[in-house]
Amino acid sequence: MIDATVIDEVSGDLRARSNVVRLAAAQALTGANSAVIFATGSIVGATLAPNISFATVPLSMYVVGLAAGTLPTGAISRLYGRRVAFIIGTGCGVLTGLLGAFAILHGSFPLFCCATFLGGLYGAASQSYRFAAADGASAEYRPKAVSWVMAGGVFAGVLGPQLVQWTMDIWPPYLFAFSFVVQALVALVAMACWRGSTRRSRRQRIFTAAVRCWRSCGGRGSLPRRFAASSPIR
Repeated sequence: MIDATVIDEVSGDLRARSNVVRLAAAQALTGANSAVIFATGSIVGATLAPNISFATVPLSMYVVGLAAGTLPTGAISRLYGRRVAFIIGTGCGVLTGLLGAFAILHGSFPLFCCATFLGGLYGAASQSYRFAAADGASAEYRPKAVSWVMAGGVFAGVLGPQLVQWTMDIWPPYLFAFSFVVQALVALVAMACWRGSTRRSRRQRIFTAAVRCWRSCGGRGSLPRRFAASSPIR
């Protein structure tokens, strides 16, 4: 006989480790979004705004988007799962880059403000990455899971400014236009992190069904080994 609680924790940690890798990578890539906006927002705003006093409005729109996207992200996560919420968030990140580049090329200040607002929505979704890392992990592994995801933000602090520096003047005289195109590509890569991230294998489904059936029949404390063979260990 095998303790069902132990099996649950082991299999959960194995799934959690797989998700942590995705979440840490997404955190690193998503952090480039805010770095690009904060590095370029005021400069582009001063160039596009009808009045220099509106130069920081794009940055303010990012903060507004960050606040506005927090509750919807949680609501979508509860209704449809975190994966759907994260895909929608990274979709906003792709739109941020494309719309920002379009706004710079066409000299549209309102469109650029809309782009940074979408960037705030993307940032709001990324705030939930560390909570997703904690979900499903055992109490012992949970601090490590959160730490690894947060460490992805350290890499983002390097990637974002370098991305701007490498791409800022590729499309002269449209300063930073290509930076936003690359930011959209980075968001697409982040979206790929969620492909299949919450899918369960056939073995996982069998194991979960076996545990539920066994417990509903009055099982106490342990699980037969023939069911343990279906444990979702990968």
